[in-house]
Amino acid sequence: MPTGWPRFHSPTWYEDRIAARRFPRIESDRSVRVAVIGAGLAGLSTAFSLLERGHRDVVVLEAGQPGEGASGRNGGFVFGGFSLGPEPLVRRVGLDRARVMQRWTHEAVDRVRGRCAALGVSLDGEGVLLADWFRNRKGLDALRDAIHRATGLELLALDRAQRSAWVCSDRYGGGLLEPGAFHFNPLAYVRALADELDASGLSVHGDSAVERIERAGGGWRLRTRDATVRADRVVVSTGGYDRRLVPRLVRSIHPIGTYVAVTEPLPGRLEALIPGTAAVYDTRFAFDYYRRIGDRLLWGGRISIADRDPDAIEALMRRDVARVFPSLADVRFTHSWGGWMSYARHQMPILGELEPGLWAASAFGGHGMAPTTMAGEVIAEALDGEGDRLEAFRSWGPSWAGGPLGRWTAQASYWAYQARDAIRAWRSSG
Repeated sequence: MPTGWPRFHSPTWYEDRIAARRFPRIESDRSVRVAVIGAGLAGLSTAFSLLERGHRDVVVLEAGQPGEGASGRNGGFVFGGFSLGPEPLVRRVGLDRARVMQRWTHEAVDRVRGRCAALGVSLDGEGVLLADWFRNRKGLDALRDAIHRATGLELLALDRAQRSAWVCSDRYGGGLLEPGAFHFNPLAYVRALADELDASGLSVHGDSAVERIERAGGGWRLRTRDATVRADRVVVSTGGYDRRLVPRLVRSIHPIGTYVAVTEPLPGRLEALIPGTAAVYDTRFAFDYYRRIGDRLLWGGRISIADRDPDAIEALMRRDVARVFPSLADVRFTHSWGGWMSYARHQMPILGELEPGLWAASAFGGHGMAPTTMAGEVIAEALDGEGDRLEAFRSWGPSWAGGPLGRWTAQASYWAYQARDAIRAWRSSG
């Protein structure tokens, strides 16, 4: 792990489930057509889409190891949509364009599924369930109708009894099920992408932080500790971990933390609580998200600018689990960790050409599995001269996020939404 990374970068359960090799440091100078900075989902998806288009003159440079950042530390939910909600997207671009853009993310879900099958990455379960924290059937129906109008997506409405076939908790009312979605080990997927790229002739290098990027003739020069890479084009996909490389991009992104923990084995205790295969999240702004993985429970949640240590994360997760499943109040965790998500103020991905030959694919927020895959396709198309889809993201370019004050403003907004949700829950219980 690179020095200076956060305290919550403790070992994850995902790491225990894969036999990962280390990708070597780049140690010799070279020239390439495309250099990708960042071997997370966005960077590797871009490289993979370039590979599928026949390009092999590509190098991927990662400060740590592939997936070591948020891409390999998230909840593993694969479903469509953006961090920006469907209705705000409609207000921004109109109904027809919003539906098209939403469809791109759902097509990306199918693309990830296909790549998993081709690369031998197993799925942990099918479906993603949105559970109604506020137990308001009319409100849930209205939400379903709004999502359908804005996206064209048909979610399966479940009443309380039907929802109990998927998750059993008195905390919830009904639910909305997205059948085409699924969940898996995100780090296993990231490493499988990196392995396939490497086996196909593309260069993937770990422990190769880019220390400086500068113009060089008609292209760019990237300097690492041990090598210089000259590239005609560069794609920067560093997310919430890069605080210096491209100042214009860095100033546009807030690193926001979320936390995940995995329990000890709970034989015989989980099947009655989560009888379905779906991953679950709820209707609050700052929701819990969880899923059953064998006889363990993976639990995530919280939105924070705080870099907490694993013991503090475990205490928070235990408290959140007990609110939903009181019978698990005594649960112990074997792993707890966090990761920095990258958020832009506009809550949409930053995709596009910052300067001639310098491209960005970043700011996917907490909704990155499908959009990063979509972004890889969009950037690869644009690098091949097909910029029609990229044009849809032009209005969400880099814009100053407010610096440290902006991060604290984001934290204050989270607390305000949390208070609002607590009031709504209290009223619904009455």
